[in-house]
Amino acid sequence: MSIVGSHDSGGGSGRHQPPADWPSRSRLVRAVILLVAVAAGSYVVAAFTAARVPDGSISFAQVGAGTAVFVVLAASGSWLLVLQPLARGFAAAAHDLSTRSRAIEDRLRARENDARLQHALEISEDQSAVLRIAQQALQVMPGVTISQLLLADDPDTEIRHVVTTGDIPPEARCMIKRPSDCPTVRWGQGMVYEDAMALSACPGLGGQIDPGCAAACTPIIVAGRGTGMMRSLGTTGDPDLYRTLQSLSTHANRIGTRLAVIRSVAASEMKASTDPLTGLANRRTLDLRLSALLGQQESFALAIVDVDHFKKINDTHGHDTGDRALKMLASVLQGSVRRDDLVCRFGGEEFVLILPGTDIGRAAEVVEQVRAELPRAAAKAGLPAVTVSAGIVDQGFGPDAEGILRAADELLYQAKRDGRDRVVVAQAA
Repeated sequence: MSIVGSHDSGGGSGRHQPPADWPSRSRLVRAVILLVAVAAGSYVVAAFTAARVPDGSISFAQVGAGTAVFVVLAASGSWLLVLQPLARGFAAAAHDLSTRSRAIEDRLRARENDARLQHALEISEDQSAVLRIAQQALQVMPGVTISQLLLADDPDTEIRHVVTTGDIPPEARCMIKRPSDCPTVRWGQGMVYEDAMALSACPGLGGQIDPGCAAACTPIIVAGRGTGMMRSLGTTGDPDLYRTLQSLSTHANRIGTRLAVIRSVAASEMKASTDPLTGLANRRTLDLRLSALLGQQESFALAIVDVDHFKKINDTHGHDTGDRALKMLASVLQGSVRRDDLVCRFGGEEFVLILPGTDIGRAAEVVEQVRAELPRAAAKAGLPAVTVSAGIVDQGFGPDAEGILRAADELLYQAKRDGRDRVVVAQAA
C-alpha cells in the first residue's frame, strides 16, 4: 500500500482562493457604489426639483421622495465604504486585544506559578517532597489538564516514581522502563510531538493512540544526567503546546536542580554513616541509634558478633579473601534481621546488632540462625569455613551506651575463652 501526498499552492484547502489584492479591489468597488449612489441621488433630486405643478410652485412631495431615494442610496454606499470596514476593524481589534490579554494573563500566571514552585522546592528536604510539589505544579499549569512525570533514582536504573495528573488513557501513558529509553532524555532537550503520527514513534507508549493526540515532553536533568522526564498531552495542531513545553522545561530544570542538591546531601550523609567495605552502618550510626533508644527508654537487645580466627584467614588466604568473608557475613547478618533492626560494622571483624523491642532470648535465636547459615554461605561464596562468637545483652546491663557495649564485649570474650563458635548471653541479676 502506498501513501500519496498532495500539494496545494493555494493554501491546501482545495477551494478557489481570492487574489492577493482582493482588499484593494473591494475598497474600489465600494467607492464606485458610493459615487453611483451620490450621482443617482443628485439626479433624482434635480429631476424632482425641476418638475413643477401647474401653478408654478414646487411639489414638496416630489422633493421629499427624491431626498428619500438619495438618502437610501447614500446610506448604502456609506455602509459599504465606511461603516462596515470600521465595524470589522473594531471587531478584529477587540479580538486581538482579548487574545493579547489572555496571553499576558497566561504569562503572568506562569511566572507566578514558577516563583511559587521555586520557593517550595527551596524549602523541600527530601525527594518525596519534591515529587509532591511537582504534582501540584503540574495541576495548576495554565492550559495543562493531562500530564505525567517519570523519575528514576539513577540514570542507569529503572523508573521508580510516576506522578500523574488528569485522566490519561492507558494507550497514551508513557511506559518507559529506564530514562535512556526516552528519546527526549537521550537527546537532552524538549520536544513537541505535533500529531499522533509523530507521537506513535515514541517507544514508551502503551498502544495505538487517538489520531487527535499530541504531546510536549522534556527531560529532567539531575547533576548533568537525564534521570527522568515530564510530559503533557494536547491535541493535534495546538500551537499552545510550544508554550506548554517552555513551562514544562522551566519546571523540569528547577526540579532537577533541587533533586541534585538533595541527592548529593543524602549521598554525603550515607557515606558518613556507612562502612565502605560492607555497606553496613558504621560506628557513628550505632552511637546515634543507641542514644535515641536510651533517650526514649525503649527496650532492645544488643549483640556483638566477632569472626573467629580472622587473622589466620587473612594470613593463610590473603586479605582479599578476608574482605570477602566480611562481606559474606554482613550479608548473612542483614538477611537475618527485621527492617527496623540495625546491623553495624563495629570495627575490624566485629559487628553489632541492635534489635529494638526484642529480649535476650529472641536475640540469641537470631544469632544462632546466623551461625547455622554461615557454612552454606561460605561454601557458596567459595570461602574457607567461617565461624563466629557472640555476646548478647539488653538495655538493662549498663548505665549508658558505652556501659552496654562493654557488657556485651565481656560476654563475647567469654565465648572466645570457652572455645569460640558459640553465643553467650547475659544472665539476669
